[in-house]
Amino acid sequence: MRGSAPGLVLGALIVLALAGEAAAQQAEVARLLRVEWTAVSEEWTRPRIAGHVYNESMYRIGSVRLRVEILDASQQKVREELAWIYVNVPARGRAYFSVRRPGGEAFRVTVESFVLIARETIDETP
Repeated sequence: MRGSAPGLVLGALIVLALAGEAAAQQAEVARLLRVEWTAVSEEWTRPRIAGHVYNESMYRIGSVRLRVEILDASQQKVREELAWIYVNVPARGRAYFSVRRPGGEAFRVTVESFVLIARETIDETP
């Protein structure tokens, strides 16, 4: 049993190193995401927030969760809601979304979280 202890320690160190690298990649990609949106009010549908998530990174992302902040007249956050958009956003690309619009007149929409899918080269992106 003593012979397996160094192997377990080495394995644990490798797992920790990979986890640290994944967290660094996630943070790098997060800085390269942005959201453009507009509030949509049409008679035939519920009020929506619709727009695009832009991904300037080299990674395809998916399962994006948006933070929708409802703002008062002085642009201070009154409350917030989270909305999942199940899209794949290609590297250096964009994806359309549409979510239910919460009550309020002014909003701020940002990416709360996402899943890192794969690194892509320019030739692999659509």
